[in-house]
Amino acid sequence: MEHVLAKDGALRYAQKIYRPLCATIFDGCDPAREIQLHIRAAGFQLVELEEFDAVELLQPFSLFSLPYKMVRSHISGTATK
Repeated sequence: MEHVLAKDGALRYAQKIYRPLCATIFDGCDPAREIQLHIRAAGFQLVELEEFDAVELLQPFSLFSLPYKMVRSHISGTATK
């Protein structure tokens, strides 16, 4: 499981804007990664990925929860050689 760049909308835009700040504050974390593209291009025989929003990160809203909102888009799955 990994957080990834949102599919579209304002969140996707915000993730790209805040990329340098997040990398600095959160030890290299990149909220705008598209790991699923790299996994699919790596040459695995079988890749099964599910994309989803971690809805538990959406509530309740506060200024302190803002970093968690930036990483609500996730993938989960397996890659087989």
